[in-house]
Amino acid sequence: MKKVSSMIKGLVVLGITLSFIGVNSVSATRAITEKGTGCYVRVTEAGDYAYDATCAAHDVTKLKNDGSLDFYSYQDHGELPEGTWRPSKAYRNTFEICYRFSFGIVCGTATETITPSGEYKSSFKSRAD
Repeated sequence: MKKVSSMIKGLVVLGITLSFIGVNSVSATRAITEKGTGCYVRVTEAGDYAYDATCAAHDVTKLKNDGSLDFYSYQDHGELPEGTWRPSKAYRNTFEICYRFSFGIVCGTATETITPSGEYKSSFKSRAD
């Protein structure tokens, strides 16, 4: 029993240690997280969007000590309105895009997933400098 307990503790410590590998943010400033509702969901193959007021969204903004952007990420999860396009199989789209924010222009990778049932998910992650 002690051997199993020691092994579990070792795995927990290893997991915590490995979770920090690849983290490139060493800034002392705190990340700002926000949650809300409402997002735009893709309603046609051509790329038209409609507003979904019930969509759940959250983002994380992290600034460096000098006030410049360290990273920005965003995720949402919503439903397509009734009567709009539904793909016959899961639709996935990944593309590079830039957005203008109050703290400057942020470029990164956006992804969208739409299921035949009308579930919509999207995310955006800023690129590293």
